[in-house]
Amino acid sequence: MKIITLDFETYYDKDFSLSKMTTEEYIRDDRFEVIGVGVKVNDSPATWFSGSAEEIKAHLHTFNMGEHLVLAHNAVFDAAILNWHFDICPHGWLDTLSMARAIHTIEVGGSLAALVKYYGLGEKGSEVVNALGKRITDFSKQELAQYGEYCKNDCNITFDLFNTLNADFPPRELRLIDLTIRMFSEPVLCVDVKALQKHLTFVRLKKEGLLAKAQQTPEIFLIPLIQSHSSVIGIHRCFNGVTDVINRTIGLGSNRG
Repeated sequence: MKIITLDFETYYDKDFSLSKMTTEEYIRDDRFEVIGVGVKVNDSPATWFSGSAEEIKAHLHTFNMGEHLVLAHNAVFDAAILNWHFDICPHGWLDTLSMARAIHTIEVGGSLAALVKYYGLGEKGSEVVNALGKRITDFSKQELAQYGEYCKNDCNITFDLFNTLNADFPPRELRLIDLTIRMFSEPVLCVDVKALQKHLTFVRLKKEGLLAKAQQTPEIFLIPLIQSHSSVIGIHRCFNGVTDVINRTIGLGSNRG
């Protein structure tokens, strides 16, 4: 089983960014756009790919990630993009941010830049700053190539960081990280169908009993509910056949609105 390191570069501007939105709001927004993606398979050199959403999807599917582990820094972000936009669910997730938090809490910092500096693994670039407000069509070939180098470097240092953190990291904690990421990116609602069917039957029988009681003793059942003419209108719509009782009770006469 391979470890595939992944890093997405996406469109952002001063109003549309993760600093002002939740991860889900940002990724599901109509303004969302993937500029490109970096991919590193095991310790092979990282590659960069940029194109339309359809082209990126086709490129990502060539890696057969369903059979391999995918690694990212702050993997909930990359996992959500991979699943929600490109219909890919890997065999498992690895996340250097989650690992670092377990080891260092907040003492070192959670950013990739801070962690690789702490461990002496290199430096994270700053080209992302120059991408502010740029759609993929706004990049020149040279700018896009530079952005690609930045993304590939992120993949390389993320892989190196994982190997460093994983030296003494409990395997069962890796499994817990994977489950946590999947709960966000691949949410599944499990229900007890038999219990729900039983409750539905109970609710229906209770409703039928209340309706039957309303027909048999309308004055007793309805008078406490009558607070205003608007209540009368609502009850009139719900309980045909008892409006005369209501009219007599509050003195509306025989006219019906």
